[in-house]
Amino acid sequence: MTLDNKITIDYFESPPPEDTALLSGGISQEAYEQKGLAPVEHFGFFVSNSKGERVGGINGFIYYGCLYIDQLYLHPSYRKQQLGSQLMYKAEELATSKGCSFATVNTMDWEAEEFYTKLGYYREFERKGYDQASTMIFLRKDFPPKSNRTQEAPHE
Repeated sequence: MTLDNKITIDYFESPPPEDTALLSGGISQEAYEQKGLAPVEHFGFFVSNSKGERVGGINGFIYYGCLYIDQLYLHPSYRKQQLGSQLMYKAEELATSKGCSFATVNTMDWEAEEFYTKLGYYREFERKGYDQASTMIFLRKDFPPKSNRTQEAPHE
């Protein structure tokens, strides 16, 4: 790549996937060069109803030994059916199969902290100052050491 003195900075409300891939690729390359770390992996599990309509899902990243849950959503009609727990377990199974030692997720104080704590997550820290006096809660769950993991999937 040659340097160009005439540059622009453009705003995108919904950035093109190829542009965000440029960012991920650059960060992954630097992580490999600096520490020998594997590239960041994106993942997603989605729930569909009998009509094939998407009604929710979970997505995030696996990076540097960590599972990061970015988003978890279920349409209100599909809540209270253990689907959220199943999605979390699927993500955790994927993460442990790839060698992750812990998982993280963020939630606002008015959202789902109790849901995550029931799944074994604990409050790692919080950040205040969001609109409407809201607080962001950062949660973590440590996975058993690789030598102690069983082949069974977690159960509720």
